[in-house]
Amino acid sequence: MKILICDDEYTNLEILKKYITEYTAAHCIKADIYATASSKDVFESSTSYDLAFLDIQMPDIDGISVAKELKNRNQKIVIFFVTAFDEYQDEAMDLHAFRFFEKPFDAERLYASLDKALQYIDETYIDLFLYNSGEDKKILVDDIMYIRRENRKIILHTKDGNEYITRRNLNEWMEELPNTFFYLVHKSFLVNLHYITKNSYSIIVLDNTIQIPVASRKQVDFHKYWFQYLKRR
Repeated sequence: MKILICDDEYTNLEILKKYITEYTAAHCIKADIYATASSKDVFESSTSYDLAFLDIQMPDIDGISVAKELKNRNQKIVIFFVTAFDEYQDEAMDLHAFRFFEKPFDAERLYASLDKALQYIDETYIDLFLYNSGEDKKILVDDIMYIRRENRKIILHTKDGNEYITRRNLNEWMEELPNTFFYLVHKSFLVNLHYITKNSYSIIVLDNTIQIPVASRKQVDFHKYWFQYLKRR
């Protein structure tokens, strides 16, 4: 998950980064957190984010303009605005802002909002394009049950029983798919946790039928992640 924090006040920037770092660590979420005081740098880059905290009033480019640009890159992005100015809220609501925060930050409200944001991300459908037999096919991320490596092939399995040989390797799929509910349980298996119907220490079962091994060196970390996932459901 890629998270952006953009605030021209360094003290607030560091406090917010600290809170979010602690939250993602406690929930076993792998997150790349980019904190910057320069809205211009964010606006001029091409990076796409899953979640963003934006100060509305900034000297170079205001947070509303940055949010519009980030929405162009990823329509599913969750945006939090940091502001004490009511005059901006109508325009911010047009961008479907997830929450507003005033300074100084209330840690408990922040954590509760992050819980809601992760639930939203988990439930969001994202369109992907797969390469299969010389054609592109559009599917929904939530339809993906698991992805497996077989020799040099990477095969994607969907809930309706279809299989697609993809151009991406497993590392690329890990970057592409939301790590709030996809987990690499084995060097050859990336699974969608939504489909797990049985979970023992070394084996998971998807949709009551498909058995997938959990690598021994991943078992402890995966089960911590699994329990955190269950708490969010």
